[in-house]
Amino acid sequence: MDTQVIIDRLQRFLLKLDTSVFEEMRDDANATIPALIIAAVSFLLFGLGGWLWWWVQGYANLAVGGQIPDKTKIFLESWLLGSIFAFALWLAWIGIAYVVLVNLFHYSADLMRMIRSCSLATLPLIIGLLLFIPGINFAMGLAAVALFFLLMDIGIQVSLDATPGHVIVSTFAGFLVFAIILSVLVTKSDGLSPNVFLFRLPATAAADAASNTVSVPRTTIPRNFQIPTVPPR
Repeated sequence: MDTQVIIDRLQRFLLKLDTSVFEEMRDDANATIPALIIAAVSFLLFGLGGWLWWWVQGYANLAVGGQIPDKTKIFLESWLLGSIFAFALWLAWIGIAYVVLVNLFHYSADLMRMIRSCSLATLPLIIGLLLFIPGINFAMGLAAVALFFLLMDIGIQVSLDATPGHVIVSTFAGFLVFAIILSVLVTKSDGLSPNVFLFRLPATAAADAASNTVSVPRTTIPRNFQIPTVPPR
């Protein structure tokens, strides 16, 4: 595959918003590996944004008894493993959409064509690098995921001849699995998901700490207890 062709397509898509690139990627059988590389790099940058957010917010300084991981552990878990898990779940998302469209709605689809066209949908995840900016971090993460979902719908729509409603259903089914699993992978001590999904980690740790707080028992006053009165002088 000519690298310059891929670079040209990316420039046209990012700078000119030329959506015909979806069709070109779909029809180019030699673009499968470049498509996977594009997606992998996008997820790695997405994951890096989550680690930068963790570091800038100073959550590593809140680690108590190993309950909240430090920035080194988060770097390995959220950036590396989280990005790998997200990439794998992205492929699963496409696979679920394929199954729904073929088995439920009885369309004819090609999985490789879907992967190639949907690879461009991962590019908005790069916006997640801005997650570290205080005050707008959640907005940046939400914008990245929202655009990701929107372009996934376009990528799947372009890859086969199906009604938009059926494509939306299949896209949402795959996204639901993608989002649920990435959310479940974040616990009070492990952050195995990238970027905005990492928001659950400090919240989960704080909720767990609050539930484990020892409450002061209330004193029970006997029913027959009487307050002693002081006789008048």
